[in-house]
Amino acid sequence: MESNTGQPEETGFTAQMALCLAAITLVGIDGIFKEEELARLRSLIHADETAFLKAYEFYNWRPLGTCIEVIATKLNEAQKRAAYVLMYDIAKADNDVVKVEEQLLTQYAKRFGWDEKTVAELRTASPSPDDLALFE
Repeated sequence: MESNTGQPEETGFTAQMALCLAAITLVGIDGIFKEEELARLRSLIHADETAFLKAYEFYNWRPLGTCIEVIATKLNEAQKRAAYVLMYDIAKADNDVVKVEEQLLTQYAKRFGWDEKTVAELRTASPSPDDLALFE
């Protein structure tokens, strides 16, 4: 298996780490880690510190495409949906979903194989503790 494919078994990623990575990619996509987004991220993701730090380290050393591929490969369909709802919630935490955040969300939706109807439905949902339990 090629080392640059970003396969989860090569990285040792858990579903919880993939969720952290997805949220980190969104918060960092505009090059600015806004306090409102970081606060929303911390309040929603109750991952252990190790999972968050490993995801953040992965984010710092890998291209965005690799991060998206690892996330898409590691998460099952229910987890992908929950992760997308969470990412959209974080994007709108500062009351401004900027163009690069919108583009990233579109990349995730395309990689996950969703149509516009599915995306529209997910954007009306709110993150819940039940969704986050999918990653434990």
